[in-house]
Amino acid sequence: MIYFLLTSASFFNFMFYIFAIGFVIALILEQVVRKQGDELNILIVTTNRKFCWQQAWVVNVFWFLCNILLYFATRTSAPVGSDLIWRGEL
Repeated sequence: MIYFLLTSASFFNFMFYIFAIGFVIALILEQVVRKQGDELNILIVTTNRKFCWQQAWVVNVFWFLCNILLYFATRTSAPVGSDLIWRGEL
C-alpha cells in the first residue's frame, strides 16, 4: 500500500508539471493567436488552456490525497529493531 501511494504521488507530481507547463505555453500562444484574429485558432488554444488548467487542478487534488493517505499509512508504523541496543540484545 505504501509503495502504491509513493508511486502514485510521484506520478501525479510528474503529471502536474506537464499540465502546468502546457497551461503556460497555451497562455502564451493564446496571446499570440489573439493578435492574429483567427477565430478557429483562438478556440483551439483556449480549449487547450482550459483543459490544461482543469487537469492540473485534478492531478493536484489526487497528489494531495495520496500524500494525506501516505501520512496516515506511515504514521502508525513503528521502526523495527530500533531499541536493540537499549535492551542489550545487540
